[in-house]
Amino acid sequence: MSENDFLCGLMELQYGIDVKEKLCSLSSSVPWAHGWPENVQSFWNAEAFMWSRKISKEKRMLIQQELSFLTGKNLDIGCGAYSYITSVGFDISPKMLDFNDMCTEKVVGDVEKPLPFPEKSFDSITTIFLLNYVKNHTQLISEITRVLKHNGKFVMVLSSNQINDWQKQKEVNCFRSDEWTRLLQQSGFVVNFYKKDDLWFWKCRI
Repeated sequence: MSENDFLCGLMELQYGIDVKEKLCSLSSSVPWAHGWPENVQSFWNAEAFMWSRKISKEKRMLIQQELSFLTGKNLDIGCGAYSYITSVGFDISPKMLDFNDMCTEKVVGDVEKPLPFPEKSFDSITTIFLLNYVKNHTQLISEITRVLKHNGKFVMVLSSNQINDWQKQKEVNCFRSDEWTRLLQQSGFVVNFYKKDDLWFWKCRI
């Protein structure tokens, strides 16, 4: 019953109703929501139930189209509840991974730590709407270069708009597109950056 009440509260929160105090109280009775919203894993576990309401079908189709050139084994870092191509999914939230039907393998892990994969494991790597939430982004980009095969592809996607106020509480950086491009180039990537609709795309290769 507590889980159903918690999920109903998340819906109310989505529509701007101030139920945070009630949800904080309920979270102690929901195993996957303990410590919500301060606990990072619990926060994203809860967001798993709302992802389809926050990313439109049109936007999902656009991203899928832009990733269609990728072939081979892909690692989707911070994959959340939906991967745009068949991937090994890596995410801090077990609930997110439960919803993700595009994963051939699901790995729970923290993007703030070294990736648990051997060197040169993947033909391509994707990060979709992720890097704004990564404090140690320099280490993550370095780890991406480590586990990516020679001539491998890395695609990074971010929104050019401000993220919503609720998810913004977990945002740890908000760089301009040229700053991200410079960081990627400094890590050894050849970078093709462009904007499409309200999305930023970086298509990179080593």
